[in-house]
Amino acid sequence: MYNQYEFGNLENYLLENKCNKNTSCEQTLNVHIFTGTVEFKKHRFKSVSLFLINAFDEKTLEIMSNIFVLLCITIALGMTINFLETETSDWFYILGVMASLVSIIISLCIQNVLEYYQDTFCRKCGNKLACEEVGEPIMKEKSNFRDYTLTVTRHWRCKYCGNVDTREGPENIFTEKGEMLPVIHLKSIECKKCSLSGAVVEFKKPDVKEIGNKRITRRYYKCTLCGNEDISESEEPINLSAHAHGS
Repeated sequence: MYNQYEFGNLENYLLENKCNKNTSCEQTLNVHIFTGTVEFKKHRFKSVSLFLINAFDEKTLEIMSNIFVLLCITIALGMTINFLETETSDWFYILGVMASLVSIIISLCIQNVLEYYQDTFCRKCGNKLACEEVGEPIMKEKSNFRDYTLTVTRHWRCKYCGNVDTREGPENIFTEKGEMLPVIHLKSIECKKCSLSGAVVEFKKPDVKEIGNKRITRRYYKCTLCGNEDISESEEPINLSAHAHGS
């Protein structure tokens, strides 16, 4: 839950974030642009990725991934039809569920391999496993009244031809506009500038992003008496069992 001591004024917010996350903020009216550095990209199952990328091309990997998705769907449909038409042992359904799960997990693993393939593929000389990440990856967030967008810019250098390729994208980071807090939660908050309580409001919907296993919410507050603006950020772990935004 929101704690009134979690936020300070804009100056303090920027000072803390510049020190901790190398973050800066530009503001034009009610548009905020946050710019900061992030870590180099990390790939899972690297040894498996190297083997599959050396063995197959991109198109073949895409076909393999689609085949396992279709296999998962086929098994699920077969189990459903069988359940409706005949009585079958519970073991049949347990094996069916396990087979479906294994199929979708293999498909997701191949998707991860494809991502590694695309990251390390040199678009200039056409070599596989040729690029490595260099420079400082930059994350840019833009927030206004209606929208919240996020992009990450990374630089990849080919070890064969030396070409440096700049690539920008959202990297599957989930973003949305959240819901404002009920007015009752703002009543006891004291303005850090004029020290009066009950005058602080949220002047636009919060920004919500999900990175790794964390859900990060950034809120925007303003004192209706003196006009002082404050920004608050809070983190909470993502409950995977209840998390279904991707479905």
